[in-house]
Amino acid sequence: MSQSFMTAGASRIATIDLSPFSASKRNTSTDSQRLKVGQDLVEALHRLGFVKVTGHGMSKDEINKALDWTKRLFDLPECEKMKAPHPPGPMPHRGYSSIGKEKVYSQDDVDSQTASGNVEKTLRKISDFKESYEIGSEHDPVQQNIWLPETILPHFKEYMNSLYERLAKISHVVLDAMSLGLGLEGEARGALNKLMSGRHCQLRLLHYPAISKEKIQKELLARLPAHCDWGTLTMLFQDSQGGLELQDPHSKQFIHAEPEDSSFVLNVSDMLQRFTNGYFVSALHRVSVPDPETVPESGLPARYSVPFFVAPDFSHIVETLPQFITTANPAKYEPVRFDQYGSIVSKYQYQNNNS
Repeated sequence: MSQSFMTAGASRIATIDLSPFSASKRNTSTDSQRLKVGQDLVEALHRLGFVKVTGHGMSKDEINKALDWTKRLFDLPECEKMKAPHPPGPMPHRGYSSIGKEKVYSQDDVDSQTASGNVEKTLRKISDFKESYEIGSEHDPVQQNIWLPETILPHFKEYMNSLYERLAKISHVVLDAMSLGLGLEGEARGALNKLMSGRHCQLRLLHYPAISKEKIQKELLARLPAHCDWGTLTMLFQDSQGGLELQDPHSKQFIHAEPEDSSFVLNVSDMLQRFTNGYFVSALHRVSVPDPETVPESGLPARYSVPFFVAPDFSHIVETLPQFITTANPAKYEPVRFDQYGSIVSKYQYQNNNS
């Protein structure tokens, strides 16, 4: 069986097993098995915009190793982490960003605060209680990686480069399954594949520090407010604490994506929505701070996660695939160059005090 479901309230998150597409099983799986998996993946993403994925080739131990490296990084003293700071300017997404430096918010947040006159100042009243470290391809001609000195965390650079390449390969497997499920061939399949560039994806390490119950009661703070990602797809590995919530686009209720061994959460992002004329909808998601009354006396424990943002080349023009445009569903989106779209969206998302 390629598909199972986890119920959360009235909604269900599908779990898709991609193992028939893996290198170890590709020669033994049949065309019909792969087609079924591809169709299940497409249907699940069409229905909610997100799924859980297993059978992707990374074992539980390998995932735990990635999370362990993430914890080792953020356990370093602040002064050591700041030896690889986010750069100033319009492209800050490399290196380390300390707690409270970034603020994420959605277009709805921006629209609701426009009358205030200073959107950024108003929205920054509630800080995002997290820290991050961002990594790209060593072959990215636009954004260069910013590494800690090797003496501070030996082999960190080596490991993270290998993890980036591993996740890039898994991204190709996901797109392979989607192409088959959508029935794409020739130029159409090639167009989908161009929504993933091995040199322009982003690996992000995240740490949400523990929060005392008293702090939650007394302060306005957030972990990661509701937002959509502006690339193609996002693959998220999270620790046993969980915390990720995704919005059902039909009921508008948020669903808890409970941690599941050896799985990652896959969600649709803006470029795939535009490419399919809204057949896939960019998933609104968040990591919320619960009501203080529901928090135990011990407070909220720390949380670690590793998202991998699948994206096209910065200069790539994303256009809606013609087969998704019909009389009943006319074109909704103009062609857009990815870096130009990103500069507009990131004006409000991932605001950084260093920039």
